[in-house]
Amino acid sequence: MPKIEIPYSKSDQFSFKRNPELLFAGQVVDEFFYGPPQIHDYCEIIYIVEGSGEFIIGGKTYELHQGDVAIYNPGVPHEERSRASGPFKVIYCGVDNLHIDGVPQGMLLPPYVDPVISCEKYAYKVESYLSEILQECDSQVLGYETLSTNLLMSLITVIYRIVDVKHQFQSLKGKNEIALRTKHFIDKNYTQSISLKDIADTLYVSQHYLSHLFKKELGDSPFNYLISRRIEEAKRLLANSDSPVHEVASLVGYGNEKYFSMLFKKVTGQTPSSFRDQERNDQSNKN
Repeated sequence: MPKIEIPYSKSDQFSFKRNPELLFAGQVVDEFFYGPPQIHDYCEIIYIVEGSGEFIIGGKTYELHQGDVAIYNPGVPHEERSRASGPFKVIYCGVDNLHIDGVPQGMLLPPYVDPVISCEKYAYKVESYLSEILQECDSQVLGYETLSTNLLMSLITVIYRIVDVKHQFQSLKGKNEIALRTKHFIDKNYTQSISLKDIADTLYVSQHYLSHLFKKELGDSPFNYLISRRIEEAKRLLANSDSPVHEVASLVGYGNEKYFSMLFKKVTGQTPSSFRDQERNDQSNKN
């Protein structure tokens, strides 16, 4: 076999600005699985080994099947539910300390990329890397942290190969920074009383230009994204706490309970109290 030399001046444009940190790895093997609404300050990778499920990510519903991978960026609300028919198996891992060249710091994927990816011909590699990461974490033998980090970097690199086919990642690197910074500002400050003017002033652009860019790149207005972000957090609080509705409203940035309830019903089709009751009933029926 002929020798393939790597040139000193490398042309590969994909790179990590620092090594990612593996927080955990695990798997789910069950006839039925439900992951309640939650939000993390780290990234997560979930691969469907067997079965199918319904995943709600950032307020949007996705159908995932064997060979699909779901990617959660920090601050993105998500909820998972397996389909009733047949066994369900996933392998997953948590990732922190991410900084990929051309991607906002802390994110695993740029926000313009769909969080659900069909791995197709790369499915065996994604599954293999995740399985090996899980085995290394379980064994904790000499060098397992080094091997796990290298496997994680290989896994992320393969995911970007898949993404590049559809999104041409290289041509999008560094593009529309204002839209990405606007999303980051909202994700960080959505519990506060913020306006489009506040964001525009922070980024030193006009409100019209900011709104136009955001909608063009992320598919919705900053105002609607702020509402969606708040409602997703409210759903999580209602499902997982006994806080009264007025407290939940305040926690997600609304001082007026009636206005919050009106928005909540408009987005979800239910009042906050009805949503909480349904979540409690669903959980009781499963237990």
